[in-house]
Amino acid sequence: MTVLQAILLGIVQGITEFLPISSSAHLVLVPHWLGWSLDTHLEFTVDILLHLGTLVAVITYFWQDIKAIILSLLVGLWNRKPLEGDNAKLGWLIVIATIPAGVIGVGLKGFYLEMLDNPRGVAVLLLVTALVIIASELYSPKIRTNIKDIRWFDALIIGCFQALAILPGISRSGVTIVGGILRKLTRESAAKFSFMMAIPVMVGAGLVAGIELFTNQLLWQYWPAILAGFFTALLVGIVSIHWLLRYLRNHSLWPFAYYCLLLGLVGTLLGCSPATTPAPIITKEPLSTVGVTSATSEFVTNLITTSPYSDNLQTQLYSSDRQLIKAVYSGGVESGVVLYSPDDLNLFSIPLAFTVLQVIVHPDSDIDELSIDNLRSVFEGSTLDWEEFGGESEPIKLAVREKGDSARTIFEFIVLSNVAPSPVARVFAGDDLMVEYVSKTKGSIGYSWQSFANSDVKSLEITGSGLFSVPVYAVSYKESSGVLRDWFAWVQQRTRSDLSDGFIPIP
Repeated sequence: MTVLQAILLGIVQGITEFLPISSSAHLVLVPHWLGWSLDTHLEFTVDILLHLGTLVAVITYFWQDIKAIILSLLVGLWNRKPLEGDNAKLGWLIVIATIPAGVIGVGLKGFYLEMLDNPRGVAVLLLVTALVIIASELYSPKIRTNIKDIRWFDALIIGCFQALAILPGISRSGVTIVGGILRKLTRESAAKFSFMMAIPVMVGAGLVAGIELFTNQLLWQYWPAILAGFFTALLVGIVSIHWLLRYLRNHSLWPFAYYCLLLGLVGTLLGCSPATTPAPIITKEPLSTVGVTSATSEFVTNLITTSPYSDNLQTQLYSSDRQLIKAVYSGGVESGVVLYSPDDLNLFSIPLAFTVLQVIVHPDSDIDELSIDNLRSVFEGSTLDWEEFGGESEPIKLAVREKGDSARTIFEFIVLSNVAPSPVARVFAGDDLMVEYVSKTKGSIGYSWQSFANSDVKSLEITGSGLFSVPVYAVSYKESSGVLRDWFAWVQQRTRSDLSDGFIPIP
């Protein structure tokens, strides 16, 4: 991601977060239509920080109102009269309106991430936004009241509308303004309440995503661009709030409905999914790019550095094999190195080497080997203490990779016959994090690629299964040529001493 791309996304977020045209839809469709290929985990990080930018914008714009509400709430609680005064009442109504979105949003993060990969689905939901706005303009009550006249039931209904906006493509400001209009608020009052009730939801979403946000190495890799996007969203957001509140004093929502209808129809009818479109035309760059993940980064980087092609190749890091494959499909990277051969017959695969998936335990463990049946009983949760294998009495603490990771997929196929591990297992988003946990936690057991299994952990011998040997493949949308083809051929001729620790040459 470049600074210019981030600034453009910041402008898009600042405008569309508050105008009833769905910021999430634009953050999915704009990069897609401009041909940008961003890692989904990077998209999620950028999305959160852009929303934080508009959160700061709404807090800045309504700071005096927010300060008065917080003060009234505190005074009311202190005096045991929590509903005394309009500001205190408004504060509690915002709390009530937040409940539906908070309850529903907690369980839908996975669905939200999947929708980031589905531009056509987002476009369809944009049509839903248009229809909701049209319905409100056709059938809304004619009698209008101000924000101070909102009742608790009104707030709950508007909050239910806000919960719909968990779906990317459903405009949060659009449906909550509609909810306010249907509860007889003026358009300006509905918009103001919509903006203020967004604050707790946006703060909560930011806190929930905070741990993943700041442990995502892509954040630190692209921080100048992401910071530029954050401040752009903040400044543009303030302007958008001011403009919309003035606009709604004397105008309807019809123009926004027409816009959502047009954009949704274009996205739906023309098609959006990279998986169903022809291979894109890639502009030739001075360097050829090889996509890698954390499991293959060192392996590929070392081979590029020591090869005769080091001046013509570069690497691009992706957070998982799945995201790397997505980038290969969309043309964001010319080829990717993954720890398995994808089943998709549309991709060209070239074997480069082998690596091994190892079972690791705490270094003080007195267990040296387990059978495949023993290992299965451990990860299924039927064996709970190391004493059952003749070791020192110590509760077994399971560590697994996140669902969809290639290491977990392969481990579960070999050990668990594709059955999910025990729900008490701790889930880690990287081999380095898992190795660190196992090295510091007595009684723990996990697995990692051999290149990560350092002297801080102990590797077990697994009898009855053979080695967990996994091929390393280079995959591409079309058959490689030029420098990439020559580099792949050079890699296939390397000896064991030429490869990084944990990797062995192909036979």
